[in-house]
Amino acid sequence: MSTTRGVRPNTAGSSAPELPLGRRRALRILVVVLAIGQPVSSLVFDWLSPVMMESGAEFSPLIPPGVWFAIWGLIIVLSIVWALAQVRPSTIAVQQGVRDRIAVPIALVYLGFALWLAAASLGQENPAGLAVFVLIIAAHVVAWRRVVAARDEIEEWNPLERGLLYGLLGIYSGWTSMAFFVQIATVTQGTGAPVEGTWGTLWQALVLAAATGVAVVFVVVSRGSIVYAATVTYALVGVGISTGEAGLTPLWITCIAGVAVVWGTVVVVRIMDARWRESSTPPPRSAMRSSAARSAAL
Repeated sequence: MSTTRGVRPNTAGSSAPELPLGRRRALRILVVVLAIGQPVSSLVFDWLSPVMMESGAEFSPLIPPGVWFAIWGLIIVLSIVWALAQVRPSTIAVQQGVRDRIAVPIALVYLGFALWLAAASLGQENPAGLAVFVLIIAAHVVAWRRVVAARDEIEEWNPLERGLLYGLLGIYSGWTSMAFFVQIATVTQGTGAPVEGTWGTLWQALVLAAATGVAVVFVVVSRGSIVYAATVTYALVGVGISTGEAGLTPLWITCIAGVAVVWGTVVVVRIMDARWRESSTPPPRSAMRSSAARSAAL
């Protein structure tokens, strides 16, 4: 994997303060501890929680089938692998790099996982989980902004580590940004709101529309992350299956529309970003020398 040789830290667009080397090492270690804490907290939840997590149309039309939640296994594995990759001594340079600048938001995301399980142990319809999701989503936005600002630095990493970072952020932020709205639906349903009829269809369609809106924001912030869009699609397909099983045709149509909007945004954002990067890329030195020579000749 990559070493500090050739690393070109890029602080453009980042408001993260420069931290001493010792504190940055400590933050990297904290990321490892919290990453490992995710499966540990999941086991503790299974052993000690007085409630069991429910899923599928029989519980709520906007909750995907139970098998869909197996994605958490992939998320946890990627979290631990990234944590171990970013703590290697060869990646800790004298100058602060993007690994350092995303350590705090990534740590908050990992911490949020444990806090969300703690809130869920009080009941799946407990609104405390919403506050935790706000923390997780905000941390993901900060992480994505810092990663996008440092794309030139990340391009110098080896492909494996680069793919690991983009894969982790895309899958984790994609799943949790949609899970936030599943939680909203669960809490709303817990207040006694109907899930059938005109009013039931309307408020659930509004939740799906809001989820699509947040997904569009993430696509823009991530500059058209394919992994993020694919994960959102996975989540909305799961919701579509549950709403279809519940006989709520307008809702699974809304899911299809949401997927189309997300991928349409990906195409637009990636085209615009490619044009922007092309226009902002300085010409090669050879071209600059040729231009200077022509100017001198004139």
